[in-house]
Amino acid sequence: MIFLVTGCSSYIANYVIKKLLVDGDKVLGISRTNPGIVHHNFTWLAHDLSKSPCKLNTASVDIIIHMAAQSLLNKSAVEYLHSNILLTYHVGKMATELKPRAVIYTSSMKVYGEIREKIATEDIDRINPELYGQTKYFGEKLLQETTVAISLRMPGVIAVGSHGWVDSIYHKLKKNESLVIYNAPYNHVVHACDIYGIIRQMCTMGYYKNDVFNVCSNGVTTSHDVVKLMKDEILSQSLIEVKEHKNAVSHLISNKKLLTIYKPMDIKDSLKLYVKEMLSSEEEKDENA
Repeated sequence: MIFLVTGCSSYIANYVIKKLLVDGDKVLGISRTNPGIVHHNFTWLAHDLSKSPCKLNTASVDIIIHMAAQSLLNKSAVEYLHSNILLTYHVGKMATELKPRAVIYTSSMKVYGEIREKIATEDIDRINPELYGQTKYFGEKLLQETTVAISLRMPGVIAVGSHGWVDSIYHKLKKNESLVIYNAPYNHVVHACDIYGIIRQMCTMGYYKNDVFNVCSNGVTTSHDVVKLMKDEILSQSLIEVKEHKNAVSHLISNKKLLTIYKPMDIKDSLKLYVKEMLSSEEEKDENA
């Protein structure tokens, strides 16, 4: 198959592209920054999609994986306009010309805003989403009005190069820093390998229709157990103080709909794989230094 991946220099896209190449697929990657991928089946196209669609010298693309976006919170409206809305509009224009089987869009759980339900399903109310979440939701609608679009509403995605709560905990544990944990049920994470797995399964099944899926690892743990598991894997000497539920996220993500087509890794296995890859990456850097 021929895949077109936007934002190909991001850590998630990089992970997915390398898996696709191992499978023997051809990948066209679009980004402003060189992703550093060298493979005979990979072509990098240097282009800023926020300014215009990218003209391709190819007859067909089977799947567009749209990962390019401004993913950081608290940015200006102008930055979100260019990086999330105009960029996605231009991807839609490309889809009109290329006529892929589907566009798979990496959206966000932030589209829901304030989640007041105990379990966040795809049909809960959207309440006061911040600007970032609004632009991701708008991007979903833009694509669905233009082409066949499948939106993956994701929590924190972990892999080498990620950022977020799990990543910050990892680095503190590596430094043996003391931690205060507000304990609560937790499943707000997924490993990048499962993003690849979802995409591969959809292509294998021929699942090409407008739809949205909440994405997260399988199973439920607690924020304290996340830290304890990572501490044991890293052999950290950090002291951990546990407090109950103050200012902690109180809802869980439902991936029941996703499970009808793909079963992600268990959350503890996801965390173990993340730690293993992080440690391996650091060892490789030390050897090359």
